[in-house]
Amino acid sequence: MDAGSASVSGVADKTSPWELRLYTDRLCLRVPAPRDAEALYDLFADAEVMQGLGKEPVLAVEDARAMIEVGMIGGWRTDGFGPFILETTATDRQVVGQAGLMIFDTRDWTPSTLGQAGSHAQPELGWALMRAHWGHGYATEAAAAIRDWAHDCRCIDRLVSLISPDNVRSQHVAERLGAVPTETITPAHSKRKTVVWRHPPAAGGETKSL
Repeated sequence: MDAGSASVSGVADKTSPWELRLYTDRLCLRVPAPRDAEALYDLFADAEVMQGLGKEPVLAVEDARAMIEVGMIGGWRTDGFGPFILETTATDRQVVGQAGLMIFDTRDWTPSTLGQAGSHAQPELGWALMRAHWGHGYATEAAAAIRDWAHDCRCIDRLVSLISPDNVRSQHVAERLGAVPTETITPAHSKRKTVVWRHPPAAGGETKSL
C-alpha cells in the first residue's frame, strides 16, 4: 500500500470523539485515555523523541499521565481533534506511539486552540513513535490516515508539520506524505529552530462509517 494514500475506515463524524476509531492496514488509531500513561511512558521519557517535540522528557508515569490529560485529551475537548494513540491491530495490540493534530498560533508558533488563535490558527500534523517501533512505516501510515480524516471529516485542508532540522526520520515521513519544507521558524515555547513542512491538499482517502 502507498502510505501516502492510506485507505481509512472510521466512524461517522457525528460520533462522540471518545468513541472515534480509525483503522489502517496495521493500526487502530483511537483517542487517548489516562490509562495509556504506562504504555506511553517509554515514549515521553525518551530525551531524543521529546526534543523533537520541543518538550522535556518526563521522569515518572504520573508525569506521562498529566501530559495525556492536558496536552493530548485537552485538544479533543476544546477543538474536536487532537493526538491519537497508535495501536497495532495484530493479536498483541501493542501501543507504538502517537500521532495527530494540534493547533499552533502562527504569530509566535506556540501551541494554542482554535478559539485562542482565531485567524492565526494553523493545524499541525505530528507524530512520535517509541524507539522500538522505528523503521516499520507506522508513522507514515498513521499520518496519511489522519490527514485524510482531517480533510474528509473536519474540512481541514491546510496542514503543516513542524520538524527539527536534525530529525531526518520525520523529514523522510513528511516527504513520503508529499510535504515540502517552506520556512524555518523559532517557536517561542521551544526556542529551537524548526522547519515548517507544508502538506498538499488531501488525496481524498476514503473514510467510511462502520
